[in-house]
Amino acid sequence: MTGLEIDPRLETRAALSDLLDRLAVVVLTVGGASAVVGLVRVTSQGWHANVLTDLGFFSLMVALLLLRKRLPVGLVVSILVALVAGAALASFLTLGLGTVSFVGLTTCSMMLGVLFSRRVGFLFLVASVAVISAIGWAVCTGRLTGLRVTDPYLLQPQTWATQIAGFAAYTAVILVVGGALQERLSSSLRAVSRQAEELRSSEERYRILADNMNDVLFTLDMKLRITYVSPSVERLLGYTPAEMLALDLGDVTTSDSLTRAVEAFRHYVALAAEGEVEIPPLEFELVRRDGTTFWGEVTPTIVRGASGALAGVQGLLRDVTRRTEIERERAELELELRQADKLRAIGQLAGGIAHDFNNQLAPIMAHADLLARGLASPDASADHARKILGPARNAADLTAKLLAFARKGSYEVTPVDLHDVINEVVEILVHGIDRRIRLKRLYEADTAVIEGDRTQLQNVMLNLALNARDALPEGGEIVFSTRNLPKELSDAPGPAQWLEVTVVDNGLGMDPAVRQRAFEPFFTTKAPGKGTGMGLAAAYGTVTGHGGRIGIESRPGAGTEVSIRLPVSRREATPKVDTLAEILAPGVGRALVVDDDEGVRTAICDLLEALGFTVEAHDRGARAAADYAERWRDVDLVVLDLVLPDMTGREALEAIREVNPEARVLLVSGFTADDSIRELVRGGRVEFLEKPFLLADLAERLTRLMGSR
Repeated sequence: MTGLEIDPRLETRAALSDLLDRLAVVVLTVGGASAVVGLVRVTSQGWHANVLTDLGFFSLMVALLLLRKRLPVGLVVSILVALVAGAALASFLTLGLGTVSFVGLTTCSMMLGVLFSRRVGFLFLVASVAVISAIGWAVCTGRLTGLRVTDPYLLQPQTWATQIAGFAAYTAVILVVGGALQERLSSSLRAVSRQAEELRSSEERYRILADNMNDVLFTLDMKLRITYVSPSVERLLGYTPAEMLALDLGDVTTSDSLTRAVEAFRHYVALAAEGEVEIPPLEFELVRRDGTTFWGEVTPTIVRGASGALAGVQGLLRDVTRRTEIERERAELELELRQADKLRAIGQLAGGIAHDFNNQLAPIMAHADLLARGLASPDASADHARKILGPARNAADLTAKLLAFARKGSYEVTPVDLHDVINEVVEILVHGIDRRIRLKRLYEADTAVIEGDRTQLQNVMLNLALNARDALPEGGEIVFSTRNLPKELSDAPGPAQWLEVTVVDNGLGMDPAVRQRAFEPFFTTKAPGKGTGMGLAAAYGTVTGHGGRIGIESRPGAGTEVSIRLPVSRREATPKVDTLAEILAPGVGRALVVDDDEGVRTAICDLLEALGFTVEAHDRGARAAADYAERWRDVDLVVLDLVLPDMTGREALEAIREVNPEARVLLVSGFTADDSIRELVRGGRVEFLEKPFLLADLAERLTRLMGSR
């Protein structure tokens, strides 16, 4: 017997013990009254052997019942059966046939059958029949006389035989039925015992699980009140389960997380009211008892009652702070990896770009030298200047494109025209690849606008082109082509129209083993130091991150075709801002120029004076901020370089804004605008201009800035 397993015999003995307790009250009450009546009768009719017998048996029974708590139940019942049987037999010997005597013997048989076994009950029945038959034979043959019987019928053998047979039959039926009921009861008790044991074991397993798990099981009602938490909550939040039941959600969550939790609950309850709903894992910021916070992931489930009505929420709470930190670190590493890959790609182009950049510098230096030496005629001076401006603008445009490819920043989704992206990549490539490689563009797509990050898409195209270049050591052809695909040809779910971009080369190609591993990170067939194996892996990550697909078809000696499929956007592409505006606007006022490079500072001052400004220049931020603090009412414009030797441009801007929050400031830098610069510009009355720039570019920014008077 294990755990809560039930022994039917023990249950039977327990039931008999309870029955004896009840019987004691009945016997002491009714038996006592009967004894009093018997004694009264004796006083009127005299003593009789039956009266003495009854009083004797009654006294013994009372004594037995009073001692029942100190004796084993089996012994008490056995003695009680013996007393009842003895009283019945004494009645047969003194009064003859009597129904009460038969009832007493039947009761004794049944009690023995229940307490011990059906066989014991039948043995008692057989013994009773034998004894009563012997008494009946003695009465009918005249051997037993002196009975208080006046009815001749009760002295006939047939009467005794009939009564004994009826007693035996009825008692046998009672024993059989009682035994069957007892077996059924025992079977039921054993089944209940097994179920109870299984339930106890199950509860024990779940209790051990709930007590020792790191996660927290919980239930909430429809008012988001806590109705249960597992003991593990004390390790996670610092509260005991009893303390948690007295708290509200607002006590263990930050205000923002509480708002999101309530909104999510209302949303999913509304969905659950219409049918079954699956709730994804949700993350909330929770507050421990000591005031520290952590991020927890909740996996909730809507609970329904027996009637099907919504009853609340149950779920699992898990501390995911470490996982969140790892994901953040991974995102930072991925950003650094993408940045390194972009710089690697640009580095591969550096030789060709340097050659092309020097080609732009050659005419600039030649014509500037002629002007500086006074060798150019006055009529030809303007022509020489224009010949300087042309290559300078080309060099500035090339530098801007390189900085755009190399810039860092967050993932920024805007409508992007991939035709423009490919054009920019081709313009970069023509400066840095073997002149024996021809670049072609075949644009069949009616619309090439997708939703994505422009810089990442530029990097994808550049990486594909560089891989194609490496496959053409003896020269060849790289073809960029586009076309639109309807949904049924795109082999992908989503919008009705897709854009397919292919980059094809007629180079060396790949065998099946290499092609199968082409998108694996760090897999490369290039010589050490010639490749990282991240180009195609990064391209794969970017394309899939934009909801698209990328694939490769290639055979050795037959070239390679990389195809990209991306969903077409319904919006128009974000227009590119022309940084070389040709709109000149006059300016009138006093300007303060801050730049540590003398050449740049002088050039800016000359341009501002050409636009009509009175200019004062400084090469240090602190000195300029002090000068501005003294004369800020007379200063209409501050031109501020973002990189200064004594302080950052942001710090200088803050110092100027402390003096005059309405100051108009033009930020200039040799770097493209990143997220930090955009944040400064969003503050109002601030514009940004990238170096190098022309008079028209400066005039355009000043028109916008000074127009905000």
